[in-house]
Amino acid sequence: MNPSKHVLLIAMLVLFSSRFGAMAQVCDPGVAPTGLISTYAPGSGALLQWDAVSGSVGVQVKATSPAGTTLTRRILGFERDQFLIPEALLSPGVYSWQVQAACSTTPPYSVTPISTPNTFVVGVAGCPASVTDIDGNLYPTVEINGQCWMQQNLAVKRYRNGDALPTGLSNSAWTSTSIGAYAVYNDDGSNEALFGLLYNWFAVEDSRGLCPVGWHVPTDSEYVEFTLFLGGSSAAGGAMKSVGTLLLGTGLWEEPNVGATNSSGFSGEPGGFRSFFGDYVEKGVEAYWWTGTPSSASAAWNRRLITYTGNASRFMANKQNGFSLRCLQD
Repeated sequence: MNPSKHVLLIAMLVLFSSRFGAMAQVCDPGVAPTGLISTYAPGSGALLQWDAVSGSVGVQVKATSPAGTTLTRRILGFERDQFLIPEALLSPGVYSWQVQAACSTTPPYSVTPISTPNTFVVGVAGCPASVTDIDGNLYPTVEINGQCWMQQNLAVKRYRNGDALPTGLSNSAWTSTSIGAYAVYNDDGSNEALFGLLYNWFAVEDSRGLCPVGWHVPTDSEYVEFTLFLGGSSAAGGAMKSVGTLLLGTGLWEEPNVGATNSSGFSGEPGGFRSFFGDYVEKGVEAYWWTGTPSSASAAWNRRLITYTGNASRFMANKQNGFSLRCLQD
C-alpha cells in the first residue's frame, strides 16, 4: 500500500473511532431508564429488559427477593438493555427490580436516576408464585408436600361474587351475629397489614366463598396431612412459625418463640384472635387458623401456634371467634 494512503487510512480510522467513542458516551444523567418488562421462564431464569439509555456505558440492576434480600449487578462498557437472572439464584415468590444507567466508566459513574420498579414472579411446578384475591391483594405462595399454600393470611373483604362482608361490629353484635363478618385486630390498620383479617366461621362456611377461584379454606383432614408431613403436631408448629422475636427486633413473636425455624416456608405470624365475647387477645403470642370443617353445630376445627411451644395444636372453637385464614389451591 502507498505509504501516504496508509497514513490517510489510519487518520480516518482514528477520526472515526474518536467520533464513534464520543457518540457512545453521550448520555443524559438526568433521564432514568424506562420500558421495563420482565419474563420468568422455568429452567432458565428471569429475563429483565428495558429501553437502553442512548449513549450510556453501563447499567446497575437491583432485584429484591421475596425474603427482602437484594441482588445487585453492575455491568460497564457499553449500552445495555437486558439482563438474565439465572434460575439458580431465584426462589419462589414475587421479585421487584429496578435499573439505572451509567454515563461514565469511572467512579462515581455519573449514574441516572433509578427507574420505577417492575415485578416478576417465580413459581414451582404446579404452584404459581402468587395468587390474587377479588380485592386485588396479592399473596406469595409456598409448595409444601405437593400442596400449594398461601404464604400470608387472607385479607379479602368481599366474597368471590363481589358481596361485601360486614365489619366494624361492636362486641355485642359480634357475639350475637350468625352471618359472616370480619374484624381488624384492635381496629388498627397496621395489624391488618401485618396479620391480615380475622373472620368468624360463618364467613368460612358461606357458599359465596372467600378464597380466590381455584382455592379453598383447607379442611381439617388437609391440615392433618400437612402437619404429619412436617413431623406431626409436636414438631409442625416450629416448622410453621416465622422466626425471630419482638424483644430482639427480629420478628413479630413475643419471647421465647420455641422451636421456630419456618423450615416449611409457611411463615406463620402471631396475629391473635377476636374472641366470641368480642375482645381482641393474644397478638404476638398465638396464631389461629380456621379449617373448613365443622366439629358441631356451634364449633369448628382450627389450628393454633403459640410462642411457648413448637406444637401445632388441633382443637374445636366456637364459631363466633375471629381467626385468620389461609387458602389452599384446589
